[in-house]
Amino acid sequence: MINNFSETGFTIIRNAISKKLIKDIQSEIYKVLGIKNKKENERYKKFCSIVKNLKMNEYDFTKPIFETLHYKGFLEQMFLEKKFYKATVDLMGKDLAFCTDTGITLNIPNKASPKKNYLFKDWHQEIWSGANPSTIQIWTPLIHKDSKNGQMELIKESHKWGHVPHINRKPTLLPKKFFTKKLNLEYGDVIIFSTLLIHRSLPTLYPRLSLPILLKNFKNKDASYQDNRSFKIYSYSEITKIERILGNHFLTPYRLKDLDED
Repeated sequence: MINNFSETGFTIIRNAISKKLIKDIQSEIYKVLGIKNKKENERYKKFCSIVKNLKMNEYDFTKPIFETLHYKGFLEQMFLEKKFYKATVDLMGKDLAFCTDTGITLNIPNKASPKKNYLFKDWHQEIWSGANPSTIQIWTPLIHKDSKNGQMELIKESHKWGHVPHINRKPTLLPKKFFTKKLNLEYGDVIIFSTLLIHRSLPTLYPRLSLPILLKNFKNKDASYQDNRSFKIYSYSEITKIERILGNHFLTPYRLKDLDED
């Protein structure tokens, strides 16, 4: 599938994240929310109850969850999972970083419109928010009821259309005929897609937390407004490792050597 990325604009990696890591991530999320139940179905019921009675906006609700997963290293562990890492390296090389701006999405029943929930998105491209076309976006479910519960929909091959005209976060021009694909990802599955690919959220019957996040090769020059966003490096190529060993832009090999030594 990676070999066809230029044609399709996306690739789906099944079982990209291990079951153990997913369970650890879910346990950490429930801990942040103060949910102490040990049985998964009971924890999810409590999660649904919290979301139903939410007194804050969705962004403020997800922010401490994302920050905890980031600072405790769970996101980095996820991106370094063997299948996930290989797919990313095949696309962009080993000089990799992930965006550390809050990136967890909460989808709630009856709030399936951008006006009611900022995190619910109509048809859009990530480049509208300043993402570089050479950056990739990933999406994976973190807490949900099932894989058939309204995840995300893509417009096939729309990454070949370039920057689509838009106003107020909605496209003003689309072809009269296009084909779409709806996702049904299980825990551990990941989709990687072009920031040019048009996609949208689908209405959900049950609350869901998911992770959409940008990954980039940090050696590529940022375009648009992406250089205003924060990224954390998590992988170095062998050439970059040499540069880090040498330690400065003159790349002198004697930086750490005692020249007076016999």
